[in-house]
Amino acid sequence: MTAGDWKEIEEKLKSFYSIVKLRCDGYEISIVFERVGQFKNAIVVYVGGKIKGEWLMAECEESRRFFRKVTRSLLTQKQKAALKKMSKKFQNEFGLKSTYSYYTASWTSFKSLKKHLVENNKSIELIEK
Repeated sequence: MTAGDWKEIEEKLKSFYSIVKLRCDGYEISIVFERVGQFKNAIVVYVGGKIKGEWLMAECEESRRFFRKVTRSLLTQKQKAALKKMSKKFQNEFGLKSTYSYYTASWTSFKSLKKHLVENNKSIELIEK
């Protein structure tokens, strides 16, 4: 894909519910700008016209190629601050740096979506604007 194609896609995704279809290494994906919350909009990626829950919870080929990985801490900031007052041994046992990860199909930035697609897919073709 050329830089002009990416610009056209970005412009198209500035209006609600506009669909752009791409073929990435044999997978057909649909990219849609839509509402994901009461006051939040995002670009959502559908693989083969759907989003499966198993793709969001576990690392698989589809999640690695098309979805955004989110890593969160198991502890709140308040819990971390309290834990830092304890000994290093206790911190390590309790898991000060414990995290969990999941995948999400929504992207808040077109640039980060484009970067992720280019890095994780060898061939990207524009099917439909």
